Amino acid sequence: MKVAVGLSGGVDSSVTACLLKEQGYDVVGVTMLIWENSTCCSGEAIKDARKVAEYLGIKHYVYDLIPEFTKEIVDNFVSSYQNGKTPNPCPTCNSKMKFDYLWNAIKEKHPDVEKIATGHYARVIFDKNTNRYQILKGIDSKKDQSYMLFKLNKDQVSRMMLPLGNYKKTETRELAKKFNLEHVANKPDSMDLCFTSGNLKEFLRSRIKEKILSGDIIDTKGRKLGTHDGIINYTVGQRKGINVGSQEKLYVLSIDPLTNTIVVGNKDETYSPGLIAENLNWVSIDEPKNPIYAEVKTRYLSNPEPAEIIPIGNKTAKIIFKEKQSSIAPGQEAVFYSGDILLGGGTICKVIN
Repeated sequence: MKVAVGLSGGVDSSVTACLLKEQGYDVVGVTMLIWENSTCCSGEAIKDARKVAEYLGIKHYVYDLIPEFTKEIVDNFVSSYQNGKTPNPCPTCNSKMKFDYLWNAIKEKHPDVEKIATGHYARVIFDKNTNRYQILKGIDSKKDQSYMLFKLNKDQVSRMMLPLGNYKKTETRELAKKFNLEHVANKPDSMDLCFTSGNLKEFLRSRIKEKILSGDIIDTKGRKLGTHDGIINYTVGQRKGINVGSQEKLYVLSIDPLTNTIVVGNKDETYSPGLIAENLNWVSIDEPKNPIYAEVKTRYLSNPEPAEIIPIGNKTAKIIFKEKQSSIAPGQEAVFYSGDILLGGGTICKVIN
C-alpha cells in the first residue's frame, strides 16, 4: 500500500515515516508550504523534511498551498479576533488543509496513494459494530491531540493513519535516535501558532487594514473602569494586562464587538453552567437526535468535564455541564468524548449565563 506521510521537519512526522517504511509500506513524503515564515512548514523545516526523505530513500514533494491557507485559516482567524472571539485554527487546518487540499494535490500526482499519515498523537480504529472508523485519544495523555482532529469527516478518517497514537512522546524521541535521526531527535515542540512568529498582537495588527479603535472596559453593572487599546488584544479569561486599577483580581468575562467594550469581573463571575456550540461535526458516531451525556473539553489543554449535550437543530447544541466551568470563550472549540472515543465537537458561539 502506498502511503503519503506529511513531513513537517519535526521529530513526530519523521518517526512516523520511519515506522511506516519499517512496516513495509510504500512511503512518499509530502510537505505543505502554507506560510512564508511558518515554524513548521517553510524554510528550515522543509530542509529538515527533505533530509529525512533522502535518508529513507523516499521521494519528497512540496505543495504550495499558501493561497488556500491564507483564505481558509489566516483570514478567518483574523476576522474572529475582530469579532471578539478567541479562535483555534488548528482543527480547521487539519480538516481543510491536510486532509482536503493536500490530499487532493497528492492524488493528482499519485492516484495510487491510499492513505495519508501524520504525526498526531491519536489513534484510528475500525469499529465493526458501527461499521465506521473512529478516532481515539493517544495513549500519552500529556500529548493527546485527538482534540485537533474533531472536524474530520468519515471519509477523511477512513484514509488516515496515526502511527504515534500508541507511543509516548519520550518513546518517539528514543525511536528517532534509533533511526539515526539525530538532527530532529531533540527538536523542541512548536507551541505557538505556526504563522504568527510568536507575536500574536503584532501579527493581528499587521493583517487588519481598518483602524483599531480603543474603547471602554466595564464591569457587569455597566460601570466604566478603564479603557482598552483594541478588542483584538484581549481574550475571555485573561487576567494580566487588563490595566484597570482594582483591589481584587479581574478577569475578562466577555467581549462585545458591537459596542467595542470589554466586560471584566472577579473569579466567581467567570463561571458558567454551559454554552451553545454550532457547526457540529460528529466523527466516531452518527449525529444524535436526542440528548447524550459525554465529557466535553472547551479548550485544547482543558480537562474533559461531564456534560449533557442537547441537540437544538441546524448542527447546533446546548451543552450543560455537571459543574460550572470557568472562562468559556466564544470562538474556541467544544470537543466531545466518551472515554477515549472522540465523538465530535463544535465551535462555541455563546456562553450561557
